[in-house]
Amino acid sequence: MEKTTATTDKKQMSDVALARSYVADIGGRGKVKAILNAAYDRLADMFPHRGEPGHQWTERRVRAFWYGEAAYVEFREMKELHTAAAKAKEERELLQKARKEHAAFIEKTASYRALLERTDEDFYRPEIEGLGGRMGGLDRSRVGRGE
Repeated sequence: MEKTTATTDKKQMSDVALARSYVADIGGRGKVKAILNAAYDRLADMFPHRGEPGHQWTERRVRAFWYGEAAYVEFREMKELHTAAAKAKEERELLQKARKEHAAFIEKTASYRALLERTDEDFYRPEIEGLGGRMGGLDRSRVGRGE
């Protein structure tokens, strides 16, 4: 009987460790308090369980997973943690892709602007200023010119 209990305890510990990993994935990077708050907010928003107060997410439950204080993880909780973690990862990947595309756009626009400035700055002034407006002032070509 003791062997079964030891095996069960190890399985519960691994479930809690997996739940902690999901909380970390959901919360993202930063200080522990910020991670836990972000994870709780996302879980409470995604899974409100309005008609079932016993199933609602609490800050204490999320903290219990993080610090390994939870005695067990319910199947429903594990499914919700997995779903929220997958969505958080997907959103981070989309954001990273968008940042790369934006950086490429800024670089390309800056190179067009530099080409126009080298060719004939006075003639292409409206286009140069238009490119500066599209870049949202993120270019650095005007720095130090006294404008």
